[in-house]
This record gives sequence, structure tokens and C-alpha cells, in this order.
Amino acid sequence: MFEVNDYQVQVHKLYDHYKDNDAGYVWRKVFIIDNFYKNPDEVRNYALSSEITDKEQYTGDLIGKRVWEDNLELRKNLKPIYEFLCKQPTWDNIEYDSDDFDSKWDNMKFMVNVSYGSDFAKRQDNFFGDVVTYHKDNTKYKWASLVYLNQEDEYDGGTKFYAFKEGWPGFKPSEKDAFTCEMKYNRMVLYEARHTHGAILNRDMFQTKPRLTQVVFM
Repeated sequence: MFEVNDYQVQVHKLYDHYKDNDAGYVWRKVFIIDNFYKNPDEVRNYALSSEITDKEQYTGDLIGKRVWEDNLELRKNLKPIYEFLCKQPTWDNIEYDSDDFDSKWDNMKFMVNVSYGSDFAKRQDNFFGDVVTYHKDNTKYKWASLVYLNQEDEYDGGTKFYAFKEGWPGFKPSEKDAFTCEMKYNRMVLYEARHTHGAILNRDMFQTKPRLTQVVFM
């Protein structure tokens, strides 16, 4: 399990604001690889058969629940793939650090976000209608990745990447200028953890089957 096909990387660039850069703006990259796993059904079935939790120590501020499983095979098979991708010089805004990268992978888990429209509805109702999915993952990490595990008859939405003005209180990113990475079975997406992004999710989506995304933080 977790074996990867030969792949080609699509790179999407998004002009973004970076508060510590004198120029004010940077190009952020999003790497997209289709047909990522050789055996996506096996990975999907493993996720669906695993226990899910909503404990905050495992989910953070996630809308929904998460699979959290220790798996040596995941670390063995995926670490070399992500190591190669994260070493690419096209990551203008991130410096690769082997010690930091190794420490993240030493503790890497099999994590899959499991979210329903009803999870969003509950959050929306608790916030009186004012809730968004966009966020950053850069508190502890340099890169983040996801793999869509929804099959074709379950597709809905995907993930949006935004240009975000850090340090501007109350600033909301523009939906018009966002890059939408559409959901596709066995599609892997790798991006800067500092890049503002969010699941396309609302209360009318994923009513009977959940949105399934494997996530990796490095």
C-alpha cells in the first residue's frame, strides 16, 4: 500500500502577498499530480475502515473528523517521494532543511479528513452564519499536501487557494482571484503551508458520503 505511480507534476502559480517581503508580493506554487497512488482503492478502503476521531488534539480546527493511524509503510513509501518534490528549486519561498523534514516524517501518521455538509452546517449555526474554510497550516510546517479519495460519483468542489494580505486586519481574500483545484480521485496536491487555502464545503454538499482527503504536513 502507498506505492506511487510514475508521475508528471503540473505547477500552478498564484500571485500572493507576503508581509515580510519588501516587494510585497510573491509567486506561490501548487504542485498537482494525477493518478498518484498505484492502488488508490486500497488506500481509500483503509481510510473508510479506520476509526475516526473528533478530539481536538488530532483534528485542530478541522470541520469534521479525522482518521489518525500510525503506519510504517506510509513513512517508508511516501517520504522519498515528498523529499524529492520538496527539494525542487521552484519553491522560491521555502528553504529545505533535512533535519526538520526528517523529524516531521519520523512522526508522520496516516491522516484522512472526513467531513460532511452537516459538519459545516453545525459550525455555521454555531457561528450564526459567519464561517469560512480558508486558513494556513504554517504554524509548525513548511509544506502541506492532500490526496483526494472521493470516487467519481462523489465528486463535489475541491480546494481553493487564495491571495491573502497578511497583516491586514479584517482582510478577506478574493474569491474571483482564487485558484480552484478541482476534486479528482487519486489527485495529489502539494503546496506551501503558508498559502491560504480552504476546502470547498457547504451545508448542501456531501450529504450521504463524506469528503475524504488524506493530508500530510511537513
